[in-house]
Amino acid sequence: MVSALLAFLESVPMKVPFINRERRSVLRVDPDSTWTTVLPVTFIIVSLLSLVVLPLVVSRHTSKMRDEINQVAEPARRAANQIQIDLFGELDKIIAYQVTGEIQYRDDYFAYVAEQDQNRRALARLAPKLDEELKGNLDALFAQAERWHQTVRGSEFVSRQLPQEVFLARLFESHPAYDRALKSASDLEIALHAAIEQRLTQIRKAESLNVSLTIILTLLALTSAMLVAGLGRQMRLLAAEAERRRMDAEREAEEATTARNDAEREERRAAFLAGAVQELTASLDYQETIAALARLIVPNLAQACTIDIVGGDGKLRRAAAAHRDPERAAKLAADIGKQPRDIPDILIKIMEERQARVVGSSSGMHEYATGAPAKTGTMVVVPLVSRGQNLGVIIAVAPEGKPFTQDDVPFFAELARHASLAIDNARLYAESQQAVRAREEVLAIVSHDLRNPLNAITLASSLLQTSEGISAEDREQIDTIAVAAKRMSRLIEDLLDVTRLEGGKQLPIEPSVVNVSSLLDEAFELFKPQAAASSVTLQCTPTKDVPPIHADRHRVLQVLSNLIGNSLKFTPAGGVIKCSAERHDGEVLFMISDTGPGIPKQHLGDVFSPYWQAKRAERLGAGLGLPIAKGIVESHGGKIWVESDEGKGTQFYFTLPVEEEAREAVISSAESRARR
Repeated sequence: MVSALLAFLESVPMKVPFINRERRSVLRVDPDSTWTTVLPVTFIIVSLLSLVVLPLVVSRHTSKMRDEINQVAEPARRAANQIQIDLFGELDKIIAYQVTGEIQYRDDYFAYVAEQDQNRRALARLAPKLDEELKGNLDALFAQAERWHQTVRGSEFVSRQLPQEVFLARLFESHPAYDRALKSASDLEIALHAAIEQRLTQIRKAESLNVSLTIILTLLALTSAMLVAGLGRQMRLLAAEAERRRMDAEREAEEATTARNDAEREERRAAFLAGAVQELTASLDYQETIAALARLIVPNLAQACTIDIVGGDGKLRRAAAAHRDPERAAKLAADIGKQPRDIPDILIKIMEERQARVVGSSSGMHEYATGAPAKTGTMVVVPLVSRGQNLGVIIAVAPEGKPFTQDDVPFFAELARHASLAIDNARLYAESQQAVRAREEVLAIVSHDLRNPLNAITLASSLLQTSEGISAEDREQIDTIAVAAKRMSRLIEDLLDVTRLEGGKQLPIEPSVVNVSSLLDEAFELFKPQAAASSVTLQCTPTKDVPPIHADRHRVLQVLSNLIGNSLKFTPAGGVIKCSAERHDGEVLFMISDTGPGIPKQHLGDVFSPYWQAKRAERLGAGLGLPIAKGIVESHGGKIWVESDEGKGTQFYFTLPVEEEAREAVISSAESRARR
């Protein structure tokens, strides 16, 4: 059409009016040539007006459809999606309530129902603006959800806790209604999503049509501009200016496209790194972490990948390998665990420099990494470094036709940084687990293999003590053996108790009603000889009206023994140790104070740590008494703490709830252990 119009106009002689540049006045114009000027100019004006009006019309139409999406369809879809989520949660809360009987689960169920009612009201408000088909889906959702809720009320699922058999039977009968409600919610969401997509498609078509019309009208306008080129140099200058601007716009558009592509690439890389960090930290297993790193690199980033780790002997060992080709991957897997041979010099240099680099296939790295002859392409070699130590190296082979460049090095370096941290953490965790297992083996030997000969020693000493033919001197030695065996047995018990506490368990207790006065009297009688031998005054006097406690008498006596024994170690001759108990805020507060040298403030936070001893306590014990005392008190639901002024003595406090409160605390502690 355009070429025909050009041919027609070329056959018509163009007569342009003469313009006086100085006077800026138009002289005589040939009336016959007026149409040849007015027609193209009019056509240009109409085209330009169309370029202005059409986008406005299309924009108004697309804006209306977007408003329908934003104000009607999208809120309705979100409400339907929330109803579906709430329906999913209802069944969990019903089952939780029936299993545990906890009221909070029933309240959660009613909260879900209330939220669904709000969403249904929102959907009902939006219903007049929806299509007829969507209204049908909405009515089906309302009906099925109401039928399901009636089934829940009729089956008494949230009215009371049903017997298990009854609950399961009713749940089986009502489950189809639940499934239909879920399906209705899902169908409505799908239908709303389809409606949104349909409108978005219409918007894209309208915008595409607008672009097409704009291009056509622009071409027509340019054609008309060419037809009036004879109007003079001014028009040519304007055309040149328009061309320059067009080129500038294209250049800016190209730069914007490049910048957008770069931003999208960085965004994808950031998202990949975030997912990689999550994948690498998902497990603390050392080998699994390294294998996960290889799976991340292949096939997402590279054609092939090998990961070599520095062993304890300082030599590299193949820890993981991956390849997009399954056959090649199987061959590479056969080398896992072996020491690679003929390590390229460039690999050693890169590990020494601790800097990621791009290398070519001619460097020998391709054959080292894949075992195959060198091919064209590039590889990225990235050292794994953590805490200043070389953990190993990653060798990633570029996909065919997509060689790596220097722009890829920072990305691989960042991935290697996260991977190094994850691998190092997994290695440290494995070492800690090995140490824990070694400790448990030692404790097993202590608790079993040593206890048997110790029992034999105790039994033999007891038999010898009952013998009448033993001299006084020999009997004294036998008594020493018996005391040492008893102390060794106590140390074994303390080690086992500390092991339970370090494993996150609470010490076993057998609570009963315990009279506080008799408890303190027994502790006094137990340590009276030792205090007299050390020339220390021991006083154990509870205040009046101290209520009984519900506790394990043996364990509480063990706490008192540990605290009093600890005070006896550090109280000099002539000192005083006081034991007392009183009622305080619904609890019984025990206090053991001494007039010893006290504990420095910087050590107050360490006294309850296992195996910790102050310098002055060297060789006075194993450092287990105080942490065991803390574990026993906390098993009863109480608290223990220490106060001390250096040079003025030390006061240990611990609380135990009175009989009723203690019973509840012990039950709560047992339930907590059962849940764990």
